[in-house]
Amino acid sequence: MRIAASTLINRGASALHDRLLPHVPEAMAGRVRMEQVQSILRMTPVMMSANIVIALLVGLAGLNSPQTAALTLWAALVISYGLLGLRGWVVSQRRKSAKQTVSARGVRRITWQAGVLGCLWGALPILTMPQQQGFSGAMPMLVASVLAGMIGCGGFAMLTLPAAAIAYSSPMVAGALYVLATSNDPILYALGGLLIFCHMVVSVSCLSHAKIFADRLVAAEELEQQRQVVSLLLSDFEEGASDWLWEVDASGAMTYVSDRMAAAAGVDKSQLLGRPMSELCGAAEGPMGPIAALAPLFFDQKAFRDVTVSIAVGPDSEDRQTHWWSLSAKPVHDLSGVFTGFRGVGADITQAREDQARISRLAHYDVLTALPNRLSFLQALSKAWTEHGKPTNKGGSGAGCAVLCLDLDHFKGVNDSLGHPIGDDLLIQASARLRDTVGELGLVSRLGGDEFAVVIAPSPGHQALGDLARAIVQVLSDPYDVRGHNVLIGASVGIAVAPFDADDPDGLLKNADLALYRAKGDGRGAYRFFETAMDVWAQERRALELDLRDALANHELKLFFQPLIGSVEHETTGFEALLRWQHPRRGLVPPADFIECAEQWGLIGAIGEWVLHEACRTAATWPSHLNVAVNLSPNQFASGDLVAQVRSALKASGLAPQRLELEITEGLLLHDSAKTLEQLAALKALGVKIAMDDFGTGYSSLAYLWRFPFDKIKIDRSFVAEMQDNTAIADILRTIALLGQTLNLEVTAEGVETPAQAKLLADMQCDQFQGFLYGRPMPVGDIPSFLLSNLARQMRRESEDDGAAEEAVTG
Repeated sequence: MRIAASTLINRGASALHDRLLPHVPEAMAGRVRMEQVQSILRMTPVMMSANIVIALLVGLAGLNSPQTAALTLWAALVISYGLLGLRGWVVSQRRKSAKQTVSARGVRRITWQAGVLGCLWGALPILTMPQQQGFSGAMPMLVASVLAGMIGCGGFAMLTLPAAAIAYSSPMVAGALYVLATSNDPILYALGGLLIFCHMVVSVSCLSHAKIFADRLVAAEELEQQRQVVSLLLSDFEEGASDWLWEVDASGAMTYVSDRMAAAAGVDKSQLLGRPMSELCGAAEGPMGPIAALAPLFFDQKAFRDVTVSIAVGPDSEDRQTHWWSLSAKPVHDLSGVFTGFRGVGADITQAREDQARISRLAHYDVLTALPNRLSFLQALSKAWTEHGKPTNKGGSGAGCAVLCLDLDHFKGVNDSLGHPIGDDLLIQASARLRDTVGELGLVSRLGGDEFAVVIAPSPGHQALGDLARAIVQVLSDPYDVRGHNVLIGASVGIAVAPFDADDPDGLLKNADLALYRAKGDGRGAYRFFETAMDVWAQERRALELDLRDALANHELKLFFQPLIGSVEHETTGFEALLRWQHPRRGLVPPADFIECAEQWGLIGAIGEWVLHEACRTAATWPSHLNVAVNLSPNQFASGDLVAQVRSALKASGLAPQRLELEITEGLLLHDSAKTLEQLAALKALGVKIAMDDFGTGYSSLAYLWRFPFDKIKIDRSFVAEMQDNTAIADILRTIALLGQTLNLEVTAEGVETPAQAKLLADMQCDQFQGFLYGRPMPVGDIPSFLLSNLARQMRRESEDDGAAEEAVTG
């Protein structure tokens, strides 16, 4: 039973302790005890002084009583204890310990000291028992009143430490109750009940206040920790992020400015605090442009996000720079819900705006030439069509708009032979010329590569458009000085005018491109207005391209051979390989109809390689004294694979290298590049011969004849056709032949069609003839019969020459 009762009492006491005493985390217990002790120490002077004074008064009241000695001794003990307490307080104040915690042992010591003092006061009623003779009836009332006051005073002084308060008051209540219970006086019984009630109120109050005190300490500590964490996070945020913090009051004046914000503003923090933020910032911007100033946003008292404002950064008004900030904020309210201002973050987005502007410019302008690009052109064309291109009955002004498409003739050859850096510089110069020529009349844009376009709105009329196109062709065809290279190119222009030539912007651009296509097909260096028939012509060209792309695979390409005849013995020295296209539906397509197209469409490389292999294979079957000549396109040099192709053709056919002649045009020499010279030298190293075709018709220069390793020059047929009627041309041909002899070069005359031409050229000492007089281009199967016939004619001529010589001798 005793064990069960003890267990119930312990459980009850534990429940009362858990309910009235606070639950303090172990990490906080020392700090809470420290605050409790400090609270008691603050009341120690008052408490000890009260003990000394009251003990002295009680001792004086008990003079001349039977227990005077005991009371005097009691008073001396209490006064001594009080003095010791004051001394200990003075020592603690002088010591000023830096310790922030108090151990549980320290609290027990204070509780024990409070209990000792309580026991001293609890002995007072026993010393003044009413049964003792010599005491007046007022003495018990005095003692009871003193004890009640001491209980209240001690409870107040030790309010934060319930254990000490209870240890102090409980002995006094116990001593008084013992005396009052044995007094047999109903009034004193009531007084005892009052003491019990007072003790209970003090005890419960101490317990409740201690719980509140500890809870507040714990909450304050947690709040401080949270504040430190938040402060640390904000510090890390401001150090590691580009954003910064700011606060304004209800009037919009800045109440908090972070260091990063002051640095972003370029002024000291003190110059910003108290200043209205709307004065610092200019107009705000949103997706639709300027929308408001900050003052109206503050007035609405609503959260806002990513509002862009402009500010003048810098302390000096003369050197300030405009920066852009992005601000976000939420309204702040106090506990009663009254608006107190805004708190938010900001960031300097000046660099981001500049980057965005740069990206936007890259999206709308060509990087190389700084001209508007295709996207800008299409936007301008759409606007021009909407405002001017539609017929009046469709809602437009009817003034019309025009599109000019153009590209640079021969640009690819420059780019391939002189290199891309030269090509880029050439594009920059040509773009500047084009822009200056068009001026304010229209928008010039680069569509890509060497393709340009101009949109003009409103249209100035066909005459003005023709004059502009003619000026563009002329200006772009003037010589260029590009890094020390004298470069010549040209331009072709196609023009389409709305609303006559198209029903929509895409159609207008397409038809201008068709007109350009026709201008290039008619010989380049010209301009053409769109005509309806051009669409049919373009479709035919497209069909021709598709057929030509299949010609190699379908074995439709053939080689014809035209003989080369020695001028002295009229013997056949070789043949020139000439390409023909035998189409199943088109018939025999002449080279003039597809060779240039093959170059434009990028097919000449594969075709040229096939011609090399086929010509070498065929020539390997001829007698060893016969050579074969093959024409090369400048595009074959640009590919960089020509030397390897020639080497492969010779190896596959077994043809001796000295039997192969490679003919190049003077157009290749227009772009005198190291790459071209290097390939010519490599071809020469293979043992093949190099001939300059159509000598005198292009950009001929005597410097070519010693800078490039030529073996032969070929006089163009146009000189041969006119030399009998033009003595100047005859003199030029005679000079060319003499030049060939001087430089040890063979001279071949093309286009020889009459015996008179042959005789005149022989007198000039040309080495070879080529023309219809000696033979037309023939398929490979006709070569054996031609050789036999030529041999028979040669033998007959020798016989006739021998007979004439014999007749001359005998005569």
